[in-house]
Amino acid sequence: MKTEIIYFSATGTTKALVTAISQGLKGDVHFRNITLPESRENEIILDSDLTIIATPVYGERIPHFLHDFFQGIKGNGNPLVAISVYGNMGFGISLEQFKEFSKNNNFRLIATGAFIGQHTYATKTAPVGYRRPDEYDLLQMRIFGEKIQKKIDTKNFTQISVPKSVLPKFITEFPDSGTRFLIRQPQVKKSVCNACGACARKCPVGAIDLNTLEISEQKCLRCYACVKVCPKSARIAEFRLPVLRAVFRHMGIKRKENETFL
Repeated sequence: MKTEIIYFSATGTTKALVTAISQGLKGDVHFRNITLPESRENEIILDSDLTIIATPVYGERIPHFLHDFFQGIKGNGNPLVAISVYGNMGFGISLEQFKEFSKNNNFRLIATGAFIGQHTYATKTAPVGYRRPDEYDLLQMRIFGEKIQKKIDTKNFTQISVPKSVLPKFITEFPDSGTRFLIRQPQVKKSVCNACGACARKCPVGAIDLNTLEISEQKCLRCYACVKVCPKSARIAEFRLPVLRAVFRHMGIKRKENETFL
């Protein structure tokens, strides 16, 4: 069996989760990382028995540029597993989006899941999904992979149902991501920055000018890849209002568990 795993992972969380899934699968597994802009310049032509697509959600949905990119992937009637990764707040309409995608692009959606990763804005004082996926999460992912393999072995390609969700109003009013309502794009501490350009090279949406290191307000995904990759910790991001961090912490402090649908 040949499996193609297509994933977007700005800070490495989704990559860790799909790697764990692959440990439950048999046969040849090929990983395709579509995080950086150049990796999405050409359409993907599949040559696999099983396709797994995994992406984090932003504003409780698939980022618009990924949603558009996925439309070029044709399933040819083959089975699909769709994975949403979210930061212990909500996966919103992402699974519904995947189901619609599978129908429109001639896939058979045989399994899907919503898995927890550390929230992009988590800190020690606001530990929303902090240090997740943990060992238990990764074990669940491997078991999920084994269940997928069993469905493939038994040729159980029955279409599955996914939960429906309604997005909060403040999110729907933003065309790309409701996170813009909450947080500013990361700023540069010029006294610390050595202009190495790592942030610009690792930006998954090409929002950072390599010469000036300024970030485009409209392009910025608020994924924090630039914050985490900076060797000097020169990138910082702040909530638009201090009270929003308190609200964020309150809403996400209770541990949520992974959900799978097979």
